[in-house]
Amino acid sequence: MGRFTILAGFTLLGFAIGFIAYLVSPSLIDFLASVLPQLFSDPRIAGAFLSGIAGALIMDVTIILWSYLSK
Repeated sequence: MGRFTILAGFTLLGFAIGFIAYLVSPSLIDFLASVLPQLFSDPRIAGAFLSGIAGALIMDVTIILWSYLSK
């Protein structure tokens, strides 16, 4: 894989993370605030948490697939 391909892949991945977090966050933020109000009292904290989880999961899956397919 060339540098441009890898950079384009990470760019698309970052776009997907932001896109998914924007679409999913309002309903999940309300859910998190109702389940754990002492931890997620501020909607920005819940949104940041969800974006972090989404980014971590997508990056983990990407790295696992990349290492599996490059063998």
